[in-house]
Amino acid sequence: MTSALLWLPVMLAIQTSTPAADGELPNWLLGNWAGKGALFEQPANMSLSVCPETGDRGLTLDYQVTGEGNPAIHFTGQADYIPDGKNRWRGRWIGSNGVAHDLTALASDDSFVATWKNAAVETGRTHYQGIAPGQLRVTDYVLRDGGRFEQFASAEYARNSACPALTKKGQ
Repeated sequence: MTSALLWLPVMLAIQTSTPAADGELPNWLLGNWAGKGALFEQPANMSLSVCPETGDRGLTLDYQVTGEGNPAIHFTGQADYIPDGKNRWRGRWIGSNGVAHDLTALASDDSFVATWKNAAVETGRTHYQGIAPGQLRVTDYVLRDGGRFEQFASAEYARNSACPALTKKGQ
């Protein structure tokens, strides 16, 4: 019962969006993005690149954040996702802190909700939400004792360029 309660917020977020076609890249998410937001309640600058992997079968996500606090936080990470059917994706995340997480994600026409897990360290989720053409909201949560997700980062992004492979294809 407890694990079902943990997934309830993720499932409710997904149910409000239209499912994407199986194996289809979430085109609304593709590109290079720049944003401002908050990381641990401190102002931060963030960049995100979400581009197709070779053969358009998967996604590579590169993330960078620099907090404006003292001391300034600087963190980078990279994820690789591959579709595994029924709007689900699986992958692996590695951060500049050396911690790796297994990933699962659910996609729809305007959201991509990733759950990241490392049994020895932490579990969390990231919600990517298309809020308008060329605009993206990303919110990060970590699972706390008691089974509740606590927000620790959020940002709004604007797409500043297409992925290089997509530019070559004329998209």
